[in-house]
Amino acid sequence: MKISFLWAIFFFFTEFGLQGWSSPSLVTGKSLYANQCAECHGERGQGVEDEYSKPLVGDWPLEKIIRYVDKTMPDYDPKLTKGKNAELVSKFIFESFYQKPELFQKDSKVQLSRLTNRQFRQSLADLFSHFEGQPKIQNRVHGLRGKYYNAKGMNKKKTIKHEQIDGKIDFNFKDQAPIQGMDVKKFSIYWEGSIKPRETGWYEFFVQSPNGFSLRINQNDSLPTIDEKVTAGMMREVSAKLFLLGGRPYPLSLEYFKFDDPNASIELKWKTPLGEKEIIPKEFLFTEKVSSSFITQQNLPPDDYSQGFERGIQIDDTWDEAVTFAVLEAAEHAAEKVSRLIRGRENDPDQREKVVAIAEDFVRLAFREKLSQEELEWIVHRKFNPKTPLHTSIEKVVLFTLKSPRFLYPEWQALAKDTKDSYVVASRLALYLWDSLPDMSMHDLIDRGQFIKESQIENQAKQMTMDSRAKAKFHDFLLHWLDMNAEELPTKSTQKYPDFSPTLALDLRRSLFRTIEKIVWEKKGHFEDFLRMESFEFNQAIAEYYGMQFPKEKNATDFVSFHSSQIKRQGLHTHPYLLASHSYAEESSPIHRGVFVSRKILGRTLRPPKEAISFSNSDFNPSWTMRQKVSTLTKPANCMSCHDLINSTGFSLEGFDAVGKAREEMNGKPINLMVKYMDEEGNENQFHGPSYLLDQALKSTKPSESFLEDLFKHLAKQPAQSYSNIEIAELSKMIFQRKINLSELYMKLCFLASTEGFSFQR
Repeated sequence: MKISFLWAIFFFFTEFGLQGWSSPSLVTGKSLYANQCAECHGERGQGVEDEYSKPLVGDWPLEKIIRYVDKTMPDYDPKLTKGKNAELVSKFIFESFYQKPELFQKDSKVQLSRLTNRQFRQSLADLFSHFEGQPKIQNRVHGLRGKYYNAKGMNKKKTIKHEQIDGKIDFNFKDQAPIQGMDVKKFSIYWEGSIKPRETGWYEFFVQSPNGFSLRINQNDSLPTIDEKVTAGMMREVSAKLFLLGGRPYPLSLEYFKFDDPNASIELKWKTPLGEKEIIPKEFLFTEKVSSSFITQQNLPPDDYSQGFERGIQIDDTWDEAVTFAVLEAAEHAAEKVSRLIRGRENDPDQREKVVAIAEDFVRLAFREKLSQEELEWIVHRKFNPKTPLHTSIEKVVLFTLKSPRFLYPEWQALAKDTKDSYVVASRLALYLWDSLPDMSMHDLIDRGQFIKESQIENQAKQMTMDSRAKAKFHDFLLHWLDMNAEELPTKSTQKYPDFSPTLALDLRRSLFRTIEKIVWEKKGHFEDFLRMESFEFNQAIAEYYGMQFPKEKNATDFVSFHSSQIKRQGLHTHPYLLASHSYAEESSPIHRGVFVSRKILGRTLRPPKEAISFSNSDFNPSWTMRQKVSTLTKPANCMSCHDLINSTGFSLEGFDAVGKAREEMNGKPINLMVKYMDEEGNENQFHGPSYLLDQALKSTKPSESFLEDLFKHLAKQPAQSYSNIEIAELSKMIFQRKINLSELYMKLCFLASTEGFSFQR
């Protein structure tokens, strides 16, 4: 009898789950759901294709679900679930599956994908840098080293008269000598050092002078980027475009000559991917000269971004053609380098052996593992024969290697091998931390058996995290996370904001990145420090525009730290660049600001709107405030399902206008910052400005969870669920408790994902 009773219980739970014990109200809710909701949302909330395909999960409190269902559901007749019925069906949804996203998680595995554009470019650059020298700046002195000469003749140096560090190249000597004691009529200056752009993209460089000049950027021994040595005495400006990877230094040299010209002047400018033409600022110039890098100049089609992060899943003729041209460019570069290496010694057996050894190392690095003798014979040695010139043989090796799936698909090892070995770990570590491939030092560690213990791999990951390539990748993530990857700077009405120029917008962008870099890398700050942003880096132009006193002893272009309390700022979300970016040309945008703050600062979930709302200022009374306009626009119930959150956060930032200046009134009316904000637990709070948003963000783990998931997707190009050892909730708790700072978090995520499935040895 006892056994039968236990079997009855087992059958009851199997058939009905825990809801079998539920109260009659939950049973009624289930019945209402089956009759009114399941047709669009599925029997278990899993979603229905062509209706509402996504699972019914989220972070709304029960009270909000009840209110939403009462006003809007079902779509075809909202009257069917009013009042008590809305409450019953909402409770059933909330308790059965809304809070249980794990019910809908499919078995997620690491997906095979090609290199993204950034990974492809970075991997190529680092692959060639093994042979040409990894560009690293050790002595971080800003500016270019200038050597001043008296000239012997046209373009000929005679005796060095002076050496100095010049912060920028912007000189008008007129009819005078640069340095007292130099020949007024005949002199030359040679500047050299490095340039390190912050962002990836196309850069245009300009040299303006009436005299002779020659500019080299990322070219140590080839033809100049700009060659204007022959002077006509007429003022002219010459330019050249280069694609550069952000966060990577490049050698720069500028030769300048005056020979009997009436006047002397020279300017070195650039136009960044987002910006106006300007004198290259001192912060991007360094006195130390580095090795050049191979950076493909081939345009690549954009990667897929449909899941919120870049993925290499688009395989078509356009992509294949672009990659092929980039590989041809790389092969020509390799052939040119080999030709210079062996010039005059083509038939020397030792030179042939050296070139074959270079080819073997090239393939090993590109394929991310050591090759067998059979593989080397097939891939490398067969390309070399006495009748084929060495530069042609190396071209063939490079073409074959870089078009091979073993190079283009970096996760192939992890997916193809039954047991993950040290090469898989090294490959993933370089890919996740740098968007690149393992360097020869990592291969050497593997060869010596020093890449098998947890401590060995973790120490390597820590070293790699401090490399400029890791910092550059984190910067690239921030571009996406902060919604700053637009192709243009924010622009404003010249009538309403005449002094808000593209130059100021670019300064603000640099201000934000400088501030973040200081928090993350210099001060080893935590996520809380990142959100708090207790100090802002402003130069004189920014300080004056926003009504602050800039220190007189500082240069106008220097960036100085201002404490947030001095400048009426309360957190990352109040940086002027973000406020200006999430605004219209003439007025603030509570909707854009609210979406950004809700998702990024508060970590809340917002579903894409079924119907996009179009805002037009002309549709409203011109005397209204933006709060009045947006409240009217989003008043319908189907809008307020999301806009009660968006509006409450966006209205909290109405104390800042379209350029991010603090204000207390609009159209002669005082700004009302008081809002009611319902948190994910269903608690209603009164907020009175941006500081309340910051306080809310700092007392919840939601923001760190959201940040973690976005960061991981950017690092691995895969969701965290694909890795068995990535515990987002646990890591989020560590962030919340300040047990791990942002640079440590970056390292830990990459380390865990790289070693997933790997058996450490003791």
